[in-house]
Amino acid sequence: MLSFRISMSIFCCLAASLASAATPSKPNVVLILADDLGYGDLGSYGATKVSTPNIDRLAREGTRFTNAYTPGSVCSPTRYSLLSGRYFWRNPMHPPTGVLAPGAPLLFEENRMTLPQLFKNQGYSTAAIGKWHLGVGRGPDYLARYDWNQDEIRPGPLEIGFDYFYGMAANVGNEPAFYFENRRFVGRMKGDVVTMGRREKVEPWTPEVRYRPEEVGGEIARKAVSFIEQSGNSPFFLYVATNIPHHDVTPAPENTGKSQCGPYGDFVQELDGHVGQILAALEKKGVLDQTLVIFTSDNGGVVTDASHRLEPYWQALQSGHRICGALRGRKHSIYEGGFRVPFLARWPGQIPAARTTDEVIGLTDVMATCAALIGVSLPDTAAEDSVNLLPLWRGEAAAKGREHLVLKSANGIFAVREGSWKLIEQREIAPGQKREPENNNQLYDLSSDPAETQNRWEDQPEIVLRLRRLLESTQKQSGAQ
Repeated sequence: MLSFRISMSIFCCLAASLASAATPSKPNVVLILADDLGYGDLGSYGATKVSTPNIDRLAREGTRFTNAYTPGSVCSPTRYSLLSGRYFWRNPMHPPTGVLAPGAPLLFEENRMTLPQLFKNQGYSTAAIGKWHLGVGRGPDYLARYDWNQDEIRPGPLEIGFDYFYGMAANVGNEPAFYFENRRFVGRMKGDVVTMGRREKVEPWTPEVRYRPEEVGGEIARKAVSFIEQSGNSPFFLYVATNIPHHDVTPAPENTGKSQCGPYGDFVQELDGHVGQILAALEKKGVLDQTLVIFTSDNGGVVTDASHRLEPYWQALQSGHRICGALRGRKHSIYEGGFRVPFLARWPGQIPAARTTDEVIGLTDVMATCAALIGVSLPDTAAEDSVNLLPLWRGEAAAKGREHLVLKSANGIFAVREGSWKLIEQREIAPGQKREPENNNQLYDLSSDPAETQNRWEDQPEIVLRLRRLLESTQKQSGAQ
């Protein structure tokens, strides 16, 4: 009997050891980045004309952040900052205004620590699926154009720490309008020629490989699910950069007419379905509760008005849907609608469920927070603008958000937020250049005026002086453009 008990004890210890070995000691991380999703586009952020139950599940089972900011109010600036933990305007390879060209050189310096590299160094398998828009190849500056006819597309996603990539060079409407996987175009055989046309035009060896816009979102979701299904016992970092709901608004046929605000709402609901597929794949794999799932957007949404009707955004507005909620501005602008985005984080047992916090966070903070999560100390040369907010994410009582953060619009206008105050500093322009209406000195108290309607610049000179000095000192930490 004693021998039996000893044998059972040994068996139980061995079983526990094997179970422990099969379970990642560090959590998987799935980072889902929507494209142009506005602050008011989700049910958990006040939307009533669209149904987003899968994304809202993340809010119900995790934490909802109501003061989450992108560093730029347009695409590639945020993507660079998210994956590097560094303000994009510190990098001279990024244009001072606008976005990176689809075929511009890779934005990341060769020795730059990145988010995927951080995970890879700790034994994670890493994958990026979807929209890249961070450049490929090497060149003297952002005006260079990549030769897409080369046998291999490099350097690119794999050179910054991803083990696997599948997706598009940039937006669905950009060239080349066909997928590449790792370092090669999908379906390209030896001898197949890619023709470089005028401007950005890129012709494939056969038109059959061009993707159909309405199928791209679904393809990204399928590849993300496939990666999860094929993942082994080691932890993984999966970056899913969907194209939804970026213009052109092209919901798949099976999603058309499903929302209460036209094609735009249908597109958002399609995205919600894709998130549901990813969560279901994690659940089926048995790793959902061992996975940190982050959902956010690269910038604010597109907003139109009667003077410049842009369908289907106008149709959504007319139905009563407010893409950026009650915030002023939109994608590209310096106002809140350009930068403040949904941000949801779910990790049972580590991140509180059904919690909302109004502490200020930035997408640049994901890198330092993830480093703390997996117990890594970042070198001084990495993630210079990233703040470890893991205590806040975990809901610790005394935890605070960022003390301040710097924003830069697509038009090159800088702003700084500290506490409830937001200062916008007028940008100098060249003689004869037209100054945009929002390019003025402005100060807003977001605690009492979240819609930025009352400019306090003149009656708060001490706050103006302090925030201007703060902005200047932050910029001088490295050369801003």
